[in-house]
Amino acid sequence: MRINNQVKVGLATIVCLITQGYIFSYILGIEPSPAISFAPLIPYVVYIYARGRGVWYYNKPLYWIAVIVAITIIGLAPYVLTSGRLNI
Repeated sequence: MRINNQVKVGLATIVCLITQGYIFSYILGIEPSPAISFAPLIPYVVYIYARGRGVWYYNKPLYWIAVIVAITIIGLAPYVLTSGRLNI
């Protein structure tokens, strides 16, 4: 069974949102800004828009997954570094 590109990007988005929520709730114990919480959804929405336009970067799911993971890490970084609960 072959998974299409939209499902791959969607699954990556869901995994990042769940991981981010788990880290914020159970590891750091804080409530971030809603903008930070929903930031990984922005590339997915742009990806859906690109699908309708038929542009070349629609067929590159690894680029979109990398952007989603990067935005998730960038959103977590300030909270993780200032909390002092994780030794990095």
